[in-house]
Amino acid sequence: MSNVRNYIWILPFIGSILIAISFFTPVIVFPPNHLQYMNGFYLLVGGGFPTVGFFPIPGLLIVGISCTILLIICTIILFISSLTHRGKTTPGSWIALGILFIGGTIFYIAGTELGYFIYSMMHYMVPDSFWRGGIPSFAVIAPFIGGGLSILGFIIGKSAGKVEEVEIKPISKEEFPVTKEEPKVSEVITPQVSQPTQEPYDVNFCPVCGEKIPDAEAKFCPGCGYNLKSE
Repeated sequence: MSNVRNYIWILPFIGSILIAISFFTPVIVFPPNHLQYMNGFYLLVGGGFPTVGFFPIPGLLIVGISCTILLIICTIILFISSLTHRGKTTPGSWIALGILFIGGTIFYIAGTELGYFIYSMMHYMVPDSFWRGGIPSFAVIAPFIGGGLSILGFIIGKSAGKVEEVEIKPISKEEFPVTKEEPKVSEVITPQVSQPTQEPYDVNFCPVCGEKIPDAEAKFCPGCGYNLKSE
């Protein structure tokens, strides 16, 4: 998913480029040679020198200029945002800008249609449609494509941009208690108590000279000759 996040910015970037190009293309072409732009500018080609001018209808001119300014501002913001969020978290401005692109274009289409209808009624003309007889051009299609790419980039970025944060906790004694293992029975070493070696005979001492008398049955001290049986 991290690799996908590195390339999501391309979607709104392409959308901003397409919308920027659309500013130099007409929104509608009236055959055979009438090119109408969103900002109210029109161009008549063929038959000698081209004829240029702006909407003669103030209402349509206001709607066109307002929508053009809105789309230009949104395009600049989307272009910068797509470049500054490469490999980063998807910003919420992408979906907001996408809605503005689509909504602004719909407002232009509806506004010019309603404005032309009112203009016809005010001048006692047969109510007519602004878009009748014309061919919608790239300038009215590109904002839908660019807005869709911006919204799509936001959706993909949110679904693929969730990074699991690993929280490192210090190891506490409560989580990992130290257990004391009891020694196994087989491993218990019983201390051996050495038994005192007994002499094969009792050892006595002469009360007179202190000589050792090894034989308990001796009658006389081997040192001084004292009669031991006299005790």
